[in-house]
Amino acid sequence: MLKKTSLLICFALSVGLVACSSDGPSSSSIDESGASVCPRNIVVQTDWWPELEHGGTYQLIGTQGDINKTSFRYSGPIQPQYGAGGVETVEIRAGGDAIGTSVTNEIKTDDSITFAYVTLGGAMKVSASSPVVGVAKTLEINPQILYWDPTQTNITGPTDLKKSSKTVNHFDGMTYIDWFISQDYMSAAQSNPSYTGAPSDWISQGGDLVQQGFATNEVYKYENIYKWKNGAPAPVQYALLSDWGFPDYPAMLSVRADKLASLTPCLKVLIPKIQSAWVDYLNEPTPITDLITTINDSYDTFWKTSPELNAAGLKILELNKMAANSKDGTYCSFDKERVDSMAGILGDLFVKRGVQVADDLTAVVTNEFCANAPGRDG
Repeated sequence: MLKKTSLLICFALSVGLVACSSDGPSSSSIDESGASVCPRNIVVQTDWWPELEHGGTYQLIGTQGDINKTSFRYSGPIQPQYGAGGVETVEIRAGGDAIGTSVTNEIKTDDSITFAYVTLGGAMKVSASSPVVGVAKTLEINPQILYWDPTQTNITGPTDLKKSSKTVNHFDGMTYIDWFISQDYMSAAQSNPSYTGAPSDWISQGGDLVQQGFATNEVYKYENIYKWKNGAPAPVQYALLSDWGFPDYPAMLSVRADKLASLTPCLKVLIPKIQSAWVDYLNEPTPITDLITTINDSYDTFWKTSPELNAAGLKILELNKMAANSKDGTYCSFDKERVDSMAGILGDLFVKRGVQVADDLTAVVTNEFCANAPGRDG
């Protein structure tokens, strides 16, 4: 049974040492060889409220964890089949409004965070100011979309976005928006970076705009739940960012660059186990997606999920191969050509905009820890 309780607050004193408010060992435990390699408690900072796209991370704990509806955190013992390097517990933190800042800023300023969900483009953008390294993927294709009401807005390709003159609601600091403007797909005047993810703008304007979202979430909500057109839901059309030439990796499991070396012994044994949790989740997602719905109900914010939404989202996930294996057959690694492509897309843009970035943008990912990771069957 799920419990709503206060979380045990742990402060990471170093990569390999965690001090907690409970009795017992305060250092990392051991891996199979007897070496002390991992923090006892792993903290994962996600990029949004709980959703099916985060399911593999929640699989690490399973359905019997503790919900803290005040801090928006889900925690509990790591399931035995995913334990490695002495990890005993996992804490999963909601992002978005729950933290009120970017995940890259959060991991930079909060030493207790082990992993953060960071997009490939986002990691490249902060590669000088808040450097992180993606050590494993969560999804193969980004479910990020722009969507619109086809009865009010005629868009068949990216160049139609500017022709429409419609406001584009998006989160602040989105790298793909910078690129769209640089490609003349939209004007700077169309950009509205004040969007928070809530449906209020769309409903109040009767869908007469373009808005960012996930194909696996918002499409279902606007077509089945939100009453935004003549007092009822209505069809929307959308385009994946990847179909418009922006092949971003979403929510890379990332660590701070200055911690990579000291975390390496842990990552070698833990990453294959984490990716095994993703494979297990994707093979049988319903227990975790039901859990995510329960967590969101407990958090009691505007963000809600449901079994019906999750089922529709999982269909889109599989139909678009968003959760496919990597080219090497693992469910883990990053495609070098794709990373190179993103570096090429964004490198000149960052220079033109005066954004200070690392000399080698491709260094924001590594496949070092994926060799022993599993892949999905079929």
